[in-house]
Amino acid sequence: MRPHLQSFVTAVRGKGAGGALLCAIALAGCSTSTPVATPQFSITSDQLVGKWGLASYRAEQDRVRTQAQAKAACSNPYVIGKGANGGVMMHLADQATPQELFVKTASDGAVYIGPQGPAGDPHDRRVLSYDPTSFTALWVDPDAAKRYGTLLYVRCGAAKS
Repeated sequence: MRPHLQSFVTAVRGKGAGGALLCAIALAGCSTSTPVATPQFSITSDQLVGKWGLASYRAEQDRVRTQAQAKAACSNPYVIGKGANGGVMMHLADQATPQELFVKTASDGAVYIGPQGPAGDPHDRRVLSYDPTSFTALWVDPDAAKRYGTLLYVRCGAAKS
C-alpha cells in the first residue's frame, strides 16, 4: 500500500463503521482505471472487401512498426471477399476455412465483425479504428486476443472509394 494511504488507514482504524465508510469513500477516488471511449465510426461490408496487408502487435508503441509490416504483407495479402448474404468472407480465430461474417454495431456504438448474432459475441472481432486505408481489430475472446494480439489491416494498392 502507498505510504500516504497506509497513514490514512491507520488513522481511521478503530473508528467503527464511520471510519470504514470514510476509508471506502477516500479509496474510491484512487481508482486508476479510466473508461474506454467507444469510437464513433461506421463500416459497411462493402468497405471491407479487398486485399489487405495483415500484421499484429501487443503493445501500442509497436503500432507504427507493425503498420510497416502490414504494408509489406501486401506481397501476400489477406483477401476479404464478399459473402453471399451481404457479409464478408473472413476467418474466425483458429479456423482454416473462411466463413461469412457480418458487420454488427452494439447499442454503445462499438463495431464488431463476426458470425450472425448479437454484437460482442466471443467469436467477434471488435473494430477499434477504421478509415478507408486501414483498420484495427481485437478478438472479443480474451484467449484469442492474447494469442493473436491487436490485428492491423492495411489496404493494399489504391484506396477504395
